[in-house]
Amino acid sequence: MNQIHIQYYKTKIGDLILGSFENKLCLLDYRYRRMRKTVDNRLKKGFDADFIEKDDDILKKTRIQINEFLIGKRKDFNIPILTIGTDFQRSVWNALMEVKYGEIATYLDLAKKMDNEKAVRAVASANGANAIGLIIPCHRIIGSDGELVGYGGGLPIKKKLLKIEKENSILTDEEKYEFIGSKNTKYDYKFITAVKTTGIFCLPSCSAKKPNKENVIFYNTKKEALKNEFRACKVCKP
Repeated sequence: MNQIHIQYYKTKIGDLILGSFENKLCLLDYRYRRMRKTVDNRLKKGFDADFIEKDDDILKKTRIQINEFLIGKRKDFNIPILTIGTDFQRSVWNALMEVKYGEIATYLDLAKKMDNEKAVRAVASANGANAIGLIIPCHRIIGSDGELVGYGGGLPIKKKLLKIEKENSILTDEEKYEFIGSKNTKYDYKFITAVKTTGIFCLPSCSAKKPNKENVIFYNTKKEALKNEFRACKVCKP
């Protein structure tokens, strides 16, 4: 019988389980997540292997890079990975890996990338089946309304991970202003643009006329904009 080497690892985002198969990382997940048994069984069946608690070079390298990531000193992992899943699941995980450090996206964004806009529910399910967290960054997926959605490690951990990335990829107000009107959704919900003269707030990608710089206020969330009595734009509908 083949072997999947596993190690349990305590971190500031919780207890993790790491696994490698044939010198590639196949598991980086929360030890006590709700789908633990389902994910583990999928790997065991797919590799025709059993778990054995044994350390190796891949797992050691993974632990080092996780630590670097959690203290903001690493933005990209360079660990070889191996996934087990359906073709659709793999296509979702590939799309997830295109969501870069400090960026966020929605299930709908992923579905559109896959040219299958109606597959939002299936995309969400595949996202939840991800066995290689952080590297395949399912924590960067939020709801279409900008709110946090389910995560294997729990929403507080998801919030913490997004905060780490945000603090290590902060844009200046100058950079934010330059990005306004580009129609690129890269920073949507990462910051909100509010205009003092109109009382309206927008997504950075909004196609409405770009406001004068002196009239712009930037907020981190739309909740902040609403709290300060700005109303949502009817063009981009944030």
